[in-house]
Amino acid sequence: MIMATVKFLIKGKSNPVNIYVRLRDGKNIDLTLSTSKTINPNFWGVKGIKQKADFLDKVNLENDLRGLEELILNKRNESVTKKKAINKDWLTNVINDWKGLNIGEDSDLLIDRIKSYKKWLPDSIRNNKKGVSDGTIRNYNTTIARLVKFEEYKGAEFSLVDIDLTFYDNYKSFAQSNLGLSLNSIGKDVKNIKAVCRYSKDRGFKVNEQVFSSNFKAPSEKTLFTTLTVNELTQIKNKDFEGKSYLENARDWLIVGCWTGCRVGDLMNLTNDNILTHKSGNRIIQYTQSKTGTQVKVPIHEDVLVIIDRLNGFPRPISAVKFNDYIKTVCKLVGLTYKVKGTKQNKDTHLKETGTFEKWELIRSHTCRRSFATNHYDKMSNKQIMYVTGHATEKMLIRYVGETESDHVEDFIDLWSNERSQENEKVKSIINY
Repeated sequence: MIMATVKFLIKGKSNPVNIYVRLRDGKNIDLTLSTSKTINPNFWGVKGIKQKADFLDKVNLENDLRGLEELILNKRNESVTKKKAINKDWLTNVINDWKGLNIGEDSDLLIDRIKSYKKWLPDSIRNNKKGVSDGTIRNYNTTIARLVKFEEYKGAEFSLVDIDLTFYDNYKSFAQSNLGLSLNSIGKDVKNIKAVCRYSKDRGFKVNEQVFSSNFKAPSEKTLFTTLTVNELTQIKNKDFEGKSYLENARDWLIVGCWTGCRVGDLMNLTNDNILTHKSGNRIIQYTQSKTGTQVKVPIHEDVLVIIDRLNGFPRPISAVKFNDYIKTVCKLVGLTYKVKGTKQNKDTHLKETGTFEKWELIRSHTCRRSFATNHYDKMSNKQIMYVTGHATEKMLIRYVGETESDHVEDFIDLWSNERSQENEKVKSIINY
């Protein structure tokens, strides 16, 4: 089979400029159409989005274009096999599929139902909050892309009544063997499929009841995650980066993140307006989580207070991409070069790989929240920790937080004060020895 190529390009230098997709397939097929996506031309190079380009939606745009490329190639292979014409109308149709515009609202095909569900999500209301995060939409786009590959592999389309335990076993096997996915990644797809089947059933579609069976469950496996210990955080806060302000700024954010448990999006939005005085007289950080809409109050750790007082506020906000990049450099220069088991994303395949790596390679924005929870585990109640981190099971805990939802502030302050007192006593005993 002749190898087709898909490339992206821009035309002109206006800002923003449209991104076009070009499909070349043999001597007779050379098609170029607009994707409707735009970009600052300064961020575009010969091979596409520049690796060093830094803008808010970079990762999402890269994923979207990668998804379109995969869809075009998959549809092309399908059309060649079925001897269907590949022309401008064909490419327009594929791009509309990618945009989610070609949805048969009466169709009972699984992929069509997922697209319909995805269209409904922005207007859905959960926990008194309208809509969902961009991450949730990307999650369903990923599931769609994987199901397209599965249907191509099986040579068949699946309707809602086909989603039974046989489908479950076959998809799980395909995703592991052919796509190299972890059980946790497969589990996300299974959860999405079940959610869509539930949504479709509520709207009168006939579904296979096996999808609601206890055996049709999201598979999972223990996740290897990396955290920074209290001793490592001390090393990091004391590291002098010799005037390299971008590393000093990232270091400060890393310390703030590890002692507040904020997600990176919430972390970079902190300002002096989020600093309040608690009834105990101590300063606290109060903010509303962008993911859950929950208001969180967290005491300010001594190391964070030092940063806030030194800067007269929080560090300079940076993008999540830069934060992830810079904190790896910070930890490498601090000396976290010993090897540990962990998981990181392969830059070429974009799949997570488990192995043994130098610890700094495994540090990312999520390390902050993981470190906060781990460093307080067995020292604080799970309820108090989850209240601050916004853990997925927080919804179950928040029901009875009620009268104690602010008490956790004093609990953290007491813990940190006791630890400081114990440390001071050790120092005194050494001095007076």
